Amino acid sequence: MSQTNFTSVFVAVFVGTALVVASLLLNSRRPSGDVDRPSASLVKATGKCAECRRRETSSVVRQYEMSRHATKNVSCLDCHKPVEGQQTLDHKGFEIAKQLTSKNCAEYHKTEYEQYLRSRHAAPAWAAVAGDGDFTEEQIAFAETYHKGAIKRSHNELALLEGSAAIKAGCLNCHDVGRPNSDGSIGNCTDCHPRHSTSIDLAHQPETCGQCHMGPVPHVARSLAIGDLPRIETRRPV
Repeated sequence: MSQTNFTSVFVAVFVGTALVVASLLLNSRRPSGDVDRPSASLVKATGKCAECRRRETSSVVRQYEMSRHATKNVSCLDCHKPVEGQQTLDHKGFEIAKQLTSKNCAEYHKTEYEQYLRSRHAAPAWAAVAGDGDFTEEQIAFAETYHKGAIKRSHNELALLEGSAAIKAGCLNCHDVGRPNSDGSIGNCTDCHPRHSTSIDLAHQPETCGQCHMGPVPHVARSLAIGDLPRIETRRPV
């Protein structure tokens, strides 16, 4: 082997080794929340998603950074990964759910989802407009246990008189809080809890409730807010 070839091989091996060592050192300095993941895709997503979002929609990253999810090292893929019964979508090399529902949240918030299912915001809200035709027999039986007659019913006759366009643009803007989903779940948590900041405080605000519970008198939403909580102006969302 000539001196020139030996030098080229040596340089290539040295540079390659240096790159491997450097990558291992950098990875060892990443927060444990980034690397202690059950799959390689979850490890990759902790940095890749934020890198792209900061360029395209930086507000999403900012909202997430203010959330409790951020303090618990919840990654984008923890929430956006598909669960059983959901259609998938290839998104920049990651497999994500085509449409998120309450079933994704229920993976980590089972108790809260079960509480929601027992509320009038679940099946009764949708049935008040569309009747029970979109629910399974099991869903109807469960909801009827807590709200007798509120689910097992026909379409709202007044809504039918208004027509499908009015129902879609008007009634269902609020009543879809109890929409049955194709994955077997009901509703979407982000109807009340803002996406990415996932704030509990904001969900308790009377202004949030007032988007649907407008009522016939001023400030009726304030009396409907959970516990009539005081306004929260500058607190960090939780």
